[in-house]
Amino acid sequence: MEYGICLLMSIPMRAADSHQSEMVSQLLFGETYTVLESTPEWLRIATTDCGYEGWISFKQHSELNEEEFAAYWNQPHYKVSHLFLSVLNTSANFNFPVCLGSQFPVPQDGIFTLAGLQFAVDIPQEKPLIMENGLTEAQGRLGLIAAQYLNTPYLWGGRTPAGIDCSGFVQNVFSCLGIALPRDASQQVMHGQTVDFIQEAQFGDVAFFGDEEGRIVHTGIVCGPQQIIHASGYVQINSLDGTGIFHPTLHRYTHQLRTIKRLLE
Repeated sequence: MEYGICLLMSIPMRAADSHQSEMVSQLLFGETYTVLESTPEWLRIATTDCGYEGWISFKQHSELNEEEFAAYWNQPHYKVSHLFLSVLNTSANFNFPVCLGSQFPVPQDGIFTLAGLQFAVDIPQEKPLIMENGLTEAQGRLGLIAAQYLNTPYLWGGRTPAGIDCSGFVQNVFSCLGIALPRDASQQVMHGQTVDFIQEAQFGDVAFFGDEEGRIVHTGIVCGPQQIIHASGYVQINSLDGTGIFHPTLHRYTHQLRTIKRLLE
């Protein structure tokens, strides 16, 4: 079995082995994958966290052998909860950014090693949680993470603060809380406990929206009474009620509510 790890801020995953092919997702720094198939220039991979499949350029692949892969997952990891973090590649002596949602082994004296390369990082102190309105610690942390994505442009397949889609936004936010979700909204809706009435929705619940055929096509996070934060055009906060999301500029409902799920205890 061949494995790999993302050593760039992000790597595009495509539907087919071509740079012109649709981007279906992105790998973030420190995320690993299994190689399923290869051509001289492309690799078909499955992500370790949720098994999502796509093609990446061979030029962006960093190989891990089976022993390195096992060792990587047998150690504690740090999850980046700031918008961007500067990392120093000490092997080549240059700095580069990693973004919110990335991960790496907990550094020893500020140093960690990936795929035979050594990196240095100065981890900033976590922002203090200011708890309001009776929120739990998990809800408060979720709010801090989600708010950092505000005004991020919508990008199909995106998972970074430079561009993100609706399900990538939800997946990344919950990943930072240690909750693993599938990549697509149609898969995410299978997780969590159903909230029967919108009046019972709490901060941090995940709302799902459907099309006329009943397919789940959109998702977002409840962020207050009758409010939702979601990626549509850009990450923004809109009004939410039993019908769906009401857009203040368009003066109409843009998404039809199908169900709400609770993932936080």
